[in-house]
Amino acid sequence: MAPPTSWLKYFSRNPDYELAFTSLLPSFNPSGDRFVIVGRPDGTNILGSSIQVVTPGTNTATTIYKDDKRNVLGPQWSPAGDRILFGVGTYETFFNGFAHRLMQPEDRREGGAQLAVISPDGSGFREITKGANNNGFPSMAPDGKRMVYRTFGPDGEGLRIMNIDTGAVTTLTTDYDNFPISSPRGDRIVFSRVVNGDYEIYTMAPDGSGVKRLTSAIGNDAHQGWSPDGAHIVFASSRMGFKDEGAYTDAPQPYGELFVMRADGSGLVQLTDNQWEEGSPAWRPRLRAQ
Repeated sequence: MAPPTSWLKYFSRNPDYELAFTSLLPSFNPSGDRFVIVGRPDGTNILGSSIQVVTPGTNTATTIYKDDKRNVLGPQWSPAGDRILFGVGTYETFFNGFAHRLMQPEDRREGGAQLAVISPDGSGFREITKGANNNGFPSMAPDGKRMVYRTFGPDGEGLRIMNIDTGAVTTLTTDYDNFPISSPRGDRIVFSRVVNGDYEIYTMAPDGSGVKRLTSAIGNDAHQGWSPDGAHIVFASSRMGFKDEGAYTDAPQPYGELFVMRADGSGLVQLTDNQWEEGSPAWRPRLRAQ
């Protein structure tokens, strides 16, 4: 079987936006000349996903971290470009979702998961959280000192901010929240919250104040990402409902399409409209002059 595609030009409904398809959960470095993705486990395994670095325009990926007994999830490149943050655990719901069901709130813990940091060349791996909770989707603030992430388990759920140097943790929310990402401007954090049975997109200040709801459509709005200037948010939404994806898989939900909106939730633009699932988009910075 051929390896998954690392870069493939993709059709956009809006000529102002260029799209490219890649593997799981991409995140660009500040220069825009490399990005990080999650490589799938080998064969039929559900453990052993990897952190991979890709050069845009190529179809090759370099593995910089892999643990055959655990998975990795949600890598994010630091604003300075010197570190990559990610989660380490089984994350069975993500990698084995059709076999693993969340029947009770405690099922989300999945044995716990920790956050880790590594250099882009694969050196310096270390875990930076501990405890029984399932931690994931870390994002570093522009100052390089703070990291927002989501957590759930016996120690509570919601979003947290950690001082990376001291390890001090501050609680931001205690709701069913996920996918937090710090704005490149450092003034807001975008995240998804479950409201009346589906995800909606919110933002808040880095101290947890000023919570603002940005979406209210029927269906899930999630997997969001900032534009490099912090002026826009790209996200995936199932608001378009079912199309013909039911003929291709046994997925129990309508597949996501990509949308862009301003940071305040206005100016919505639809980028895709097809039977495939678009998700976890990342916005590429403009290449810096050499």
